[in-house]
Amino acid sequence: MDKKQFVVEFWREVATQNASNLLSYFSPDAVINWHNTDEQFSVGEFIVANCEYPGDWLGHVERIEEVSDDLVITVARVWEATDGFSCHAVSFFMFRDDTIVRLDEYWGDDGKAPQWRLDKKIGRPISQT
Repeated sequence: MDKKQFVVEFWREVATQNASNLLSYFSPDAVINWHNTDEQFSVGEFIVANCEYPGDWLGHVERIEEVSDDLVITVARVWEATDGFSCHAVSFFMFRDDTIVRLDEYWGDDGKAPQWRLDKKIGRPISQT
């Protein structure tokens, strides 16, 4: 199995909120952790959290690192199709027998730098570098 292609297809299913297809990516006993909000999900709960979230979503994998046979890390941007809300997720995929057994994710909303950094005139948009 090409794990990089696997996770790109996984993210496509997440963005399109395709519950029936998402199930096939996971081992039945998989654990999913969202560390920013201190939540742990079963596969079924993860699918509910992703597929019943309101709105129409788009997504794009910006970076993939295959660390070992059983670990792939991605950085993905996910955005709502109509209102422009956007976030990034860093995801650590642990595999066993060609399925995800553990998924650790760190989500952050996209936005402008905080006012205190703008006031100090430090940093610059990444798109300008």
